[in-house]
Amino acid sequence: MPRPVAWRSSTIAASRAKPSRLQPRAPTGQHRTVVRPLSTSAISKFFQSSSAKRAKPAVSHWIPPSEACLDDRPVLVIGAGNHGHRIALVWASTFRPVTIYDKNPEALQSAIEYITDNLGAYCAFRGSHPGHICVTTNIRVATTTTSRHEGTNGQNELDLKIEVLSHVEDFLPEDCIIASSSSSLQNAELAPHMRHPERLLNTHYFVPPRNRMVELMSSTYTHPEIFPFLEDHMQNVGFKPITLPGGIQSPGFIFNRIWEAAKRETLAVLSEGIAKPKDVDALYRDFFHAEKGPCERMDEVGLDTVVRVETHSMDKQPELGKRHAVAWLRGEYVNRGKLGESSGDELFTKEEREEPKAMHKRDHYKPVDETTGA
Repeated sequence: MPRPVAWRSSTIAASRAKPSRLQPRAPTGQHRTVVRPLSTSAISKFFQSSSAKRAKPAVSHWIPPSEACLDDRPVLVIGAGNHGHRIALVWASTFRPVTIYDKNPEALQSAIEYITDNLGAYCAFRGSHPGHICVTTNIRVATTTTSRHEGTNGQNELDLKIEVLSHVEDFLPEDCIIASSSSSLQNAELAPHMRHPERLLNTHYFVPPRNRMVELMSSTYTHPEIFPFLEDHMQNVGFKPITLPGGIQSPGFIFNRIWEAAKRETLAVLSEGIAKPKDVDALYRDFFHAEKGPCERMDEVGLDTVVRVETHSMDKQPELGKRHAVAWLRGEYVNRGKLGESSGDELFTKEEREEPKAMHKRDHYKPVDETTGA
């Protein structure tokens, strides 16, 4: 199938009155896709409003938007980092308009490059047509385009998340669903700071479009009608939602609780000098027939992210233990600037990383297509 038509973005500037748009142009050659994380410092400077805790509001009724207007109302994705631009791609795959907001123009440019490379192929795989995508650095423009669904992606930092959510909800339509994709922060921690917590829920994506499972969890305030509504629309674009039972707050949702246990025990084994990272991963790959082991996965995510998420989990659940293992990772790696793949210093050495790659090639592991899924 011929390569899909590429897009370009006009100049991105915070002062523009309208969001930059992706416009057709002739296809170009292969270009780099450098994904940069959401700039938390830039967002912190932008939002000057106080994040003091609001009075606990009464839960009001949520009325879903009419089907007649949904096709014209964009899905708003706040944060153009690694997850943000992937989530935007899937939502834009059935002729749905999508707006991506980020304060960092470089992050938006990376999002444009990724979507240009993959949206056409994903639509071809699903037999659908791409929607119109806008990018903007202006939060007021992003939130005044009558969004019907807003998702926030970024660092799992409670104060920053509260500041972002409590600010943007003032500019969104009353029927707009607000979905936080934080994997370690529960919305029960965020909801008391919002005026309309009944439209807030957790949506935990993995790595779309390759992984299309999504875990949905209530904030304990979330209006129950939101779940069947969102499940239906997620399934229409190719996501596979799983909803936790109402009223349950599960730190880490479902899969991350299982994965975090594997990470903590891996770090404990390493910190106690029982095995080296390459040996742990070799055992894991052999037993589970997995493509990658826990050490390689942690290097990819970022060791600083691992420390932050594990520390938050143990603060909420002290009974989890293994603080010494996380302290070891912080002291031996993170505090020394060894953050994983992003810094070039990781649990695996560069030579050790080449070994599993050669093994995959030797054992004829089938490469996973980004757009057709695992």
